[in-house]
Amino acid sequence: MPAATASADERFDIRKGLPGLAIRLFIGFGILAFLSVAILIAGKLYGRSLVRAGHTSSTEHFEIAIGNDSLSVPANTIRKQEQRHTGAENRIDLYLYWPTLSGFRDDLATAFNDVEPKTNSIIFISIMPRATTRDMAGRFDPVYRNVMTGAATDLDRGLKAIALSQEHGYINERLVYSAPDLRTGRRFVVRCQDVDATSQVILAPCETDIHFGETLTAQIRFPERLLGDWQKLNTALPAFLDGLLIKTGG
Repeated sequence: MPAATASADERFDIRKGLPGLAIRLFIGFGILAFLSVAILIAGKLYGRSLVRAGHTSSTEHFEIAIGNDSLSVPANTIRKQEQRHTGAENRIDLYLYWPTLSGFRDDLATAFNDVEPKTNSIIFISIMPRATTRDMAGRFDPVYRNVMTGAATDLDRGLKAIALSQEHGYINERLVYSAPDLRTGRRFVVRCQDVDATSQVILAPCETDIHFGETLTAQIRFPERLLGDWQKLNTALPAFLDGLLIKTGG
């Protein structure tokens, strides 16, 4: 006889099975929800690690000896991971956000990862023992006056620029400088590469160096767009470098 309808016993078995199915579905949806949350959290953590890309937001200070000088340097200003330790180094490489001269922070991650020359605001500083008796401002008269070529052009905010001789090894470079400071007699002096003369992207085409401490020099590179702040740079950078020195009482 054809079974057109389910028997009472069969109907009972179906009803009995519904709670088990509901439980299995509930467990399945719970696992999916847990996995979704886990993926979301992992994605955020992974994205954050990508943004940092070797940066650290730690402000722990390391005491670093270079030559006859000792420095106290926050970890988040040190660009290379292998240099973030206390001890002696031949050089140390820093990076700073302008205009605050801050090291890396999570809220500045976009700025530290910016590779667009028109918007980049990061200053790169390499500190090492001196190789010259004068820094770049001190070399203006005895060195750079002898390798200038052509006529100087006026830039904004009291700066002038003049090409440097390729015959003396300055390829597509110009010297940018100010008048001597009335109080100290020092100029603001930087060398800048001509970014239009190369197909490479140059984030920091302007370079200068500053002597500080007993034996140190800081080679400083920054975006050309920061030349508009040259007076602030000329004051803030020496003050920042002097602030790194561990001074012994005498």
